[in-house]
Amino acid sequence: ETPKKGGRLRVGLTGGSTTDSLDPGLVVSNMNQFINMQTRNCLVEIDQNFEAIPELAASWESSPDAAQWTFKLRKGIEFHNGKTMTAEDVVYSINHHRKKDTKSAAKGIVEPVKDIKADGKYTVVFTLEGGNADFPFIMSDYHLSIAPAGTEGKDWDKGIGTGGYVLKKWEAGVRVFA
Repeated sequence: ETPKKGGRLRVGLTGGSTTDSLDPGLVVSNMNQFINMQTRNCLVEIDQNFEAIPELAASWESSPDAAQWTFKLRKGIEFHNGKTMTAEDVVYSINHHRKKDTKSAAKGIVEPVKDIKADGKYTVVFTLEGGNADFPFIMSDYHLSIAPAGTEGKDWDKGIGTGGYVLKKWEAGVRVFA
């Protein structure tokens, strides 16, 4: 059938705290992980056969030594605020976890990224310290969801992303309405 807009999804989860944040680097509870993955997407997702498949990426390829990865982005993807997703947003979102003073739980998995740059509006190039044939799997980590460039501080708690659900109201550790 053709999907219909609307409806209700009720989920009961434990582990939320009133000090939680929707900053994907700081997501530590099941509740916030669930919210993050409903409101935001990653470049890659893992399917039912444990294969890396495109999510926000349309495709990817590596250099022969797997030290450079080029991701082509799907075109026409919009954030909940109406902004079109581009390579700039991907670079910004991944660099959020690479900053020197970051407290991101994903810092360790992006440490091998020596450089990340936009190559046009819909292409992102990652240069790694060494080859990594599993790099697309890393890009599916729930911390590495994509948000609009410039998202900082309390802006993370607005939950703006490209996911299937739009955050309407979030009370840290208590409830969420999407």
